[in-house]
Amino acid sequence: MSNLSTHRFFRVKPTAYSSLTSYVDSSRGYPTSTTDRGLPLFDWLLHEEETGWGILPIDKWRFNEEDEAVVAKAIADGVVEEITEEAYDTIRDGILNPPEPEPEPEPEPDPWPPFVFPDLPSHIAPLP
Repeated sequence: MSNLSTHRFFRVKPTAYSSLTSYVDSSRGYPTSTTDRGLPLFDWLLHEEETGWGILPIDKWRFNEEDEAVVAKAIADGVVEEITEEAYDTIRDGILNPPEPEPEPEPEPDPWPPFVFPDLPSHIAPLP
């Protein structure tokens, strides 16, 4: 991770996010008269389409020692990943600017020519 960045970057599993937000709100005393929550709602995060995981940057100054322990446990449990700023930017850009879908392939031509009925001889009348 870049030492120049003012943020830390995370991927988080949807099923774990509510317990993390509960921890942050409880440890910070949220809600207050001015702040409803410490972390955005999961629905407000960008989500990876393939995994459903959310991504979020968090200001470095917001972390204390207890937070570090909570993050370390979540990482050990496999429900949070701390990622580099470059990885975050790549994932974010892929979510915001998905690649164009591949065009549908042209159908294969029929290997058999269409059947053509022969002309009926003039002495045979068509059925009514």
